[in-house]
Amino acid sequence: MVVDIRTWEQTFQELIQEAKPWAKWTLKSDANLQLDCLAHGWKQYQQRAFGWFRCSSCQRSWASAQVQILCHTSWEHWTSQGQVRMRLFGQRCQKCSWSQYEMPEFSSDSTMRILSNLVQHILKKYYGNGTRKSPEMPVILEVSLEGSHDTANCEACTLGICGQGLKSYMTKPSKSLLSHLKTGNSSPRIGAVYIPNQGKNPSAETKEAKGRGYEELGPSRDPDPLNICVFILLLVFIIVKCFTSE
Repeated sequence: MVVDIRTWEQTFQELIQEAKPWAKWTLKSDANLQLDCLAHGWKQYQQRAFGWFRCSSCQRSWASAQVQILCHTSWEHWTSQGQVRMRLFGQRCQKCSWSQYEMPEFSSDSTMRILSNLVQHILKKYYGNGTRKSPEMPVILEVSLEGSHDTANCEACTLGICGQGLKSYMTKPSKSLLSHLKTGNSSPRIGAVYIPNQGKNPSAETKEAKGRGYEELGPSRDPDPLNICVFILLLVFIIVKCFTSE
């Protein structure tokens, strides 16, 4: 749903008046808001939300749970009148070169969450005494997301506003690794990590190799007794022959 600031303001006023019927607040869009650049007496509020984007060039669409929303708020105590200036930060298409920042779109549930959190912030900051305090509603993923936040194409990240710019996500193991583990293929190489074959204990293999070496290099068996007797008789014959010739 494309953001209609008038519809947002109406819903925002209704939520405020449920808690403070006499309060009067306005909500305006301001594309020039800057982080920590506040006029005197103004307060700052920042939140993130789940939103959708569509590229105006290729019509590609994508979802993000890191849509940043910056608000500046001001309240006049004597008149019970307040105002909110809001800026939504865009994202660019990954596929298109020189793409522009596209503005986010929100579902009705996400819109209600954004405005409810804003109202809770206002009630806490300006009507703190005697006001029922509720925790901020968390971001709810409307679809499953894969990979990390695209900081290069996030407007809030380039301006140093996106507090979740460096957040990483768990990724599933690759199918190739799972197939190696299931089929028992030996010594698969995954990136730069080498996984040795675990079929045998390395120490057992070393002992086995040493044993084979000792068997091959060890002394031969004892000589045959018959050969010894023949050798002795031959030696005696030579000696006798020498004495007889003299």
